[in-house]
Amino acid sequence: MSKYTIAKDALQQLVADGEAVGWSKDEMLLTMIVSAVSEYKSSAGKEAAREALVYELGEIAGAIDTQLIRSR
Repeated sequence: MSKYTIAKDALQQLVADGEAVGWSKDEMLLTMIVSAVSEYKSSAGKEAAREALVYELGEIAGAIDTQLIRSR
């Protein structure tokens, strides 16, 4: 099982758990992003967290094609 499959399964469970108590999918995913960034910063450090976020924002903007070069 890949790490992305594990993450996708965890996200699906997060959304289902949140919806069960009245939170929307969008709200649960945003909460996960905020929590994951905080945990990643604590684990990998501020600079690594910043670099990862800048990289992912580049993908959202279309500047980077992470579908083909995802190496993390």
